[in-house]
Amino acid sequence: MSSIKSEHQTVPLSLLLKREVASEKIEKPEVSYGQANHSKKGEDFTLLKTECQRVLGDDVTTYHVFGLFDGHNGSAAAIYTKENLLNNVLGAIPPNLNRDEWIATLPRALVAGFVKTDKDFQEKAQTSGTTVTFVIIEGWTATVASVGDSRCILESAEGKIYHLSADHRLESNEEERARITACGAEVGRLNTGGGTQIGPLRCWPGGLCLSRSIGDMDVGEFIVPVPYVKQVKLSSCGGRLIISSDGVWDALSAESTLQCSRGMQPDAAASQIVKEAVGVKGLKDDTTCIVVDLQAPEKSPLAPPKKQGISAFKSMFRRKSSESPLAVEKDYNEPDGVEELMEEGSAMLSERFNTQYPICNLFKLFMCVVCQVEMKPGEGVSIHVGRLNERNLRPWDGPFLCSSCQEKKEAMEGIRPSGPSRPSRYRNSGNKLPG
Repeated sequence: MSSIKSEHQTVPLSLLLKREVASEKIEKPEVSYGQANHSKKGEDFTLLKTECQRVLGDDVTTYHVFGLFDGHNGSAAAIYTKENLLNNVLGAIPPNLNRDEWIATLPRALVAGFVKTDKDFQEKAQTSGTTVTFVIIEGWTATVASVGDSRCILESAEGKIYHLSADHRLESNEEERARITACGAEVGRLNTGGGTQIGPLRCWPGGLCLSRSIGDMDVGEFIVPVPYVKQVKLSSCGGRLIISSDGVWDALSAESTLQCSRGMQPDAAASQIVKEAVGVKGLKDDTTCIVVDLQAPEKSPLAPPKKQGISAFKSMFRRKSSESPLAVEKDYNEPDGVEELMEEGSAMLSERFNTQYPICNLFKLFMCVVCQVEMKPGEGVSIHVGRLNERNLRPWDGPFLCSSCQEKKEAMEGIRPSGPSRPSRYRNSGNKLPG
């Protein structure tokens, strides 16, 4: 899926939150989830954290985090990202924000957290990599950040499919192919000799079939960790999120994935989706699925508390679409009851951290926007260096990067080659190529 922005008009987050406050106490959703996995290489990992608390004065708000990390060339990058990404994202959020500010800051904090995690992991000089699909749910707002070819889809209670992630496979993403080649790499298929080429399009040197990931230090820094981010607000009717690795999406369309699991609790739904995917193509790769249901809380005070995994999306589960899977995959119209807050897929940090970003003035002036290291006045480099003629930007306009993160930014944008300390950027021909 391309990361091109939708043509429809987005709805400001502040307006949606005001609507929510104006209406009679819209209760937060009940969140239930389940996961399933069939392992072949043992390189898929998940993060499931519910009821995380954030304290601001006398107020306590909760949020939920779901992550899927599909590793390749080893599991080190997936494990490291699982253990560190959330803390790096939270570390990029200024303290003492109210609820709407905190939600509005998430997209920018996710970009910073992804880049910091990648930068820190590459210092360990390990060559594995991982895709990441990372979901943060606060109230009825879902924020999804992704690199690689794992995906997250949403089916609203109204029965519409909503794509919340981008596919960073070179085979299918023309924009990413253009970016990679502009940075000095080549894109082509594996050459087996005699002019015969096989397999998907890959980035050379290195042979990675993805244009974005965390890790992969031996394939050049133009394989970037900058995530595609999409933020939506569900209606109080709820919906179902499905987060799956490519082992599912290589076998099933979004529509068939939802159809095979309708009427099931999240645990059973995740298991059924994995079973269906493996049944179509066999267990050729690690195949992992997380199902998350958001639903309105039970109104009756006499009703017993719901057990983990029970869902109540009656209209969602009973509805059967007559459209073909291909038609559904191409339908990116906003579903009724789901409102888009923002969508951004650029790989350029100067665009992801621009000065027009909401509440950017809340970010500390003398702190690196990526790694959060404190800098003395004058030490930081403006994120906009090299593009100061655009929108009347000035050299002293922040946010700022430390010298180390500025080098990382330049390398990702193809301004300088990868550092000399890197190992050979061509993988050993005996290694199994990812993807």
